[in-house]
Amino acid sequence: MYVCLCNGVTDNQIKQSIHEGSMTMKALYQDTNLGNQCGKCCQCAKQILNNELLKISETQYQAA
Repeated sequence: MYVCLCNGVTDNQIKQSIHEGSMTMKALYQDTNLGNQCGKCCQCAKQILNNELLKISETQYQAA
């Protein structure tokens, strides 16, 4: 699904960026170029970031 229509960034690209180390919105902006036009995608991107970070932390907690 496209999250940022202005720059053609998908949710899968955002998730991949997160799993490659982008742990903040600033890092996502730099890595994917989302949010630099109209900004309507920022809320959705933030939700994806939070969900993925939660999944990562739960996986690490279960492995410990």
